[in-house]
Amino acid sequence: MATEKRFTSRTGLNRSIRVKWIDAAGRNSFAQAEVQNLGRRGMGVLLRERLQRGCTVYLAERDLQLVGKAVVRYQEDRKGKYYTGLEFCGGLLAPLELLDGDQPAEG
Repeated sequence: MATEKRFTSRTGLNRSIRVKWIDAAGRNSFAQAEVQNLGRRGMGVLLRERLQRGCTVYLAERDLQLVGKAVVRYQEDRKGKYYTGLEFCGGLLAPLELLDGDQPAEG
């Protein structure tokens, strides 16, 4: 059984957001990500792209009021998509009602 390594709990969520990162060639890259869970210090998303561990991902999602940046800490292949664990950097803004929900997180 895997040991939980997160510092804080996460709320299960099923939303699509757009993420941005700078690829190895220095170009801006964009993708739709499916948010699986969200917490005060990070989130788990499904992406079609493989990202390097340590890559910075930029978030600007108005519907979720989620603005800031995160670092890729983990990625796992899941049938053609990659479950990606992101750790927020610094002053991420997000509404408290999303972070204080009582739904268990998956993933």
